[in-house]
Amino acid sequence: IDRLASQGVELNRFYVHSTCTPTRSSLLTGKAAIRLGIINPLSKNNELGLPLSEKLMPQYFKEKGYATYLVGKWHLGRFKKEYWPYNRGFDHFYGYLTGGIGHYDHVHGGGLDWQRNGKTVDEQGYSTHLLTNEVIDILKSKHEKPFFLELCYAAPHMPNEAPEEAIAAYANLANRNRQLHAAMVTEVDKGIQKIITT
Repeated sequence: IDRLASQGVELNRFYVHSTCTPTRSSLLTGKAAIRLGIINPLSKNNELGLPLSEKLMPQYFKEKGYATYLVGKWHLGRFKKEYWPYNRGFDHFYGYLTGGIGHYDHVHGGGLDWQRNGKTVDEQGYSTHLLTNEVIDILKSKHEKPFFLELCYAAPHMPNEAPEEAIAAYANLANRNRQLHAAMVTEVDKGIQKIITT
């Protein structure tokens, strides 16, 4: 991750909130979250989302002839389909709409939240691995035009879950939650390495 930042653009003066929905709102609109009226993460039962009056970054890319992809977490409105990624400028969406999911069962608040382009899908696998594979498939596919791709991993968001072999690498840490968190971060880092290699 550090190497990717050093070879690209690091946003080191991008002032954000300490939680996801406000920060995502700012990233996609270029506006302060408080100006958008989004100061907390959206709950799963919140009927609102990022205001529909806002034009989002993928919409600007589409105007310039880009294909647009979102892989991973959305968390900017799920109650009504108008708020969903494919209605907000993304041609392709694979991931989940809510704030956090089980990394293996893909459940949030008692319901399955794993999607491919507006349809709920029941796929087996660890979220980091599934999202990484989706990005690699996109990168390997034939592209007729330039594309914008946003990847938002589920990890290291709660719940703390990781493959057993990844956890075993941190057996030296006394605290089980620290082991799990370290393993989750490592799996993200490995995923990013695979994507860079691709």
